[in-house]
Amino acid sequence: DRMLGPNTMPTPVPTNIHELTEKILRLAEVEDGGRITFHRDYDPSIPEFELDAGLMTQAILNILRNATQSLQDTYAPEIKVSSRTERQFTIGNTRYRLVLRLTIEDNGPGIPPELQDQLFFPMISGRADGTGLGLPLAQSILHQHDGLIEFESEPGRTSFTIIIPLKSESEN
Repeated sequence: DRMLGPNTMPTPVPTNIHELTEKILRLAEVEDGGRITFHRDYDPSIPEFELDAGLMTQAILNILRNATQSLQDTYAPEIKVSSRTERQFTIGNTRYRLVLRLTIEDNGPGIPPELQDQLFFPMISGRADGTGLGLPLAQSILHQHDGLIEFESEPGRTSFTIIIPLKSESEN
């Protein structure tokens, strides 16, 4: 259980999601060495909101690293990160007035259909050197923030979307 994430509850603080995402993208660009083209499409109207920046960094970084690793054999590899808000969104049994939709999309080979139903299970990986812990950990972190993670995949396009309620301190 400890391998799948922290045993402590998140410590939410007001966070600018774009500043957080930019730090993660700069790290990914350095790790990649300039091979992948990164595109940004941010909604500048998204306000600061409460989340645990350290945990969310880990979740986003896990998804982004999976994307970069999937592009190993892709000609002209690209990753697009976009942010949008959505109104009146239901997660589980709770309806939220406003949520963040952060999407990480790559132009890689896609996730094999036989892995798609098990993708968030621990120890499931499409790579020989993968641990299969990155996505379950990301999912756990999103659940701790009352959010969720979704994906769509086909050859030439895989998209992971993080959805997090935009809650102010008074709503926590």
